[in-house]
Amino acid sequence: MKTFYTFLFCLILSAAKAQLPADTLITYITFENLKGYNKGYGTSIERPIGTGAFTNIADRASLQIRMAKLENSFRWPDGSSIDFSNRGSTSGKTGIVDCYALKNPRTKETVTLYVDPYHTDSTFYIPEGLILVTKEILAKEMAPHLAKIDELDAAADPFADQKENIKQELNYIAMKIGIGAFVDRDNLRKLMTDTQANNDLKNYLFNIYILHKFYAMGKNLPKSKEYALNKMKAEFLKFQKNHPDMEAGNIKINLNE
Repeated sequence: MKTFYTFLFCLILSAAKAQLPADTLITYITFENLKGYNKGYGTSIERPIGTGAFTNIADRASLQIRMAKLENSFRWPDGSSIDFSNRGSTSGKTGIVDCYALKNPRTKETVTLYVDPYHTDSTFYIPEGLILVTKEILAKEMAPHLAKIDELDAAADPFADQKENIKQELNYIAMKIGIGAFVDRDNLRKLMTDTQANNDLKNYLFNIYILHKFYAMGKNLPKSKEYALNKMKAEFLKFQKNHPDMEAGNIKINLNE
């Protein structure tokens, strides 16, 4: 009996661990090469955080991702999210520096964060007064979004009934991480280059793939690429039953190669 309960405990522990985000998703969300605390880093105008957001101002996607990493990497000590909306600018030793007045909603204390968007740090640190985001924090924050994808899967006709839901969740991924992180060309190339298939169908299946790649990584499911592909195939079968008259081109063939 003792052996049985030990085995059951291990299963529960394993299931709980599987619900935390995958390590790869954490690397997408947070700054690369992120270390511990380093006095003055980010809180002194002499040592701003070099996000590199404006190193190529024409690359809007990269700019958005670098800005998102700033907001995603850190939290208040109690794990709550940080409001980065109060931003100004000033002159630093390397040029123009952004300064954020971060107000802790619990203690009402303010942390002034200095950020250099024109240079990229090779190593990042945690500013004093903040903490590094954890898997547990992210799992809690992402739970409502993963639940929305469960809702999408349960719908009888997601293409017709879940358009707003799909739009909102794709926007969340785009703003927090970037859509490009979930694009697998080997799984999506033939779908998106099919000249005979209806464009609305192609875009819909592309979105389904992105959402489920995010879902798999958010729950740390094995083989996230395979999971997303299988979900896209299953959704195509459901789509065909609901919309048999829409031109599918060679999608049925290409999805089953």
